[in-house]
Amino acid sequence: MFAAMGTTRIAMSRAQTGQDESTTQGEFESFYARTARTLHGYLCRLSADPATADEVLQETYIRMLSVPAMEEGARKAYLYKTATNLLRDRWRKIKREKKWWELSVITERVHHNLNLPVDMETVFNQLSAQEQAILWLAHVEELSHKEIGEVLSVKEKSVRVMVFRAREKAKALLETAGFRGSHE
Repeated sequence: MFAAMGTTRIAMSRAQTGQDESTTQGEFESFYARTARTLHGYLCRLSADPATADEVLQETYIRMLSVPAMEEGARKAYLYKTATNLLRDRWRKIKREKKWWELSVITERVHHNLNLPVDMETVFNQLSAQEQAILWLAHVEELSHKEIGEVLSVKEKSVRVMVFRAREKAKALLETAGFRGSHE
């Protein structure tokens, strides 16, 4: 698998960062040999798909090439954290795509009924950019309040209030536009 990544990519990365190619490449190959098998097993267990595990493994080591030198324990922690995050990103992407396809089927049915009073895009555009971002991150991306705070550089407790207020404003806009949701 390491051969598939190609030594030219390693050389290009080393040239960009100014690292000593011969020593660093040898260290990288040694690190790869010590960690690739166990990381691949970890990814296979989490993803339940060897092809996905292979892709995430390769992307993880490619990202590792641009990381500054660090000690063995920190490198291994970085490796597993990166692989886990890449796998999560992949799952989120698949989940979003699945929802999109489900919504597109619903949207096709909805477009046949031209008497709908609510245009969601118009309602969403009436929110401020921050309110749109908060609602998107909370409900579409399904990020936690802590993650939203990190993305928007806001304290977690402030995010809770901001999400509540954005929801209330969106609810009021929807009601004004004629949408009456069920309270089940």
